[in-house]
Amino acid sequence: MLRLILSVVLGIIVGAVVTGVVEGMGHTIFPPPPGVDLTDPAQLQTVMSKVPLEAKFAVLLAWFLGVLAGASSANLIAGRRALAGRITSLLIFCFAAWTMTSIPHPAWFVASACGAILFAAFVADRAFGRVRL
Repeated sequence: MLRLILSVVLGIIVGAVVTGVVEGMGHTIFPPPPGVDLTDPAQLQTVMSKVPLEAKFAVLLAWFLGVLAGASSANLIAGRRALAGRITSLLIFCFAAWTMTSIPHPAWFVASACGAILFAAFVADRAFGRVRL
């Protein structure tokens, strides 16, 4: 049980680091306009409508790779126990859902993000998790 908990915690950390690095690279390539306060919801909503499509795809890629890395590492740390990756994927999905409700996103992005996260969880499950719970 302790190994399962540890693998989930470490999987979330790995997923967050990978997501942060890939999102950081995307923000470097597509920086927000100068002078925008990203802590102000009104300004954030205005900026989100002007973000280029490529920048939104960079965020989707970051979330996909974050879930894939986090769930895969959780499965491996837990001794290829699929439950660890599934719990990790679910928790990272909850973080992404919180982000999508906090910052306004287009409907196509929300649907694509859900699909990308579920697909990454599926790939990690098939590649590094056994069926036993």
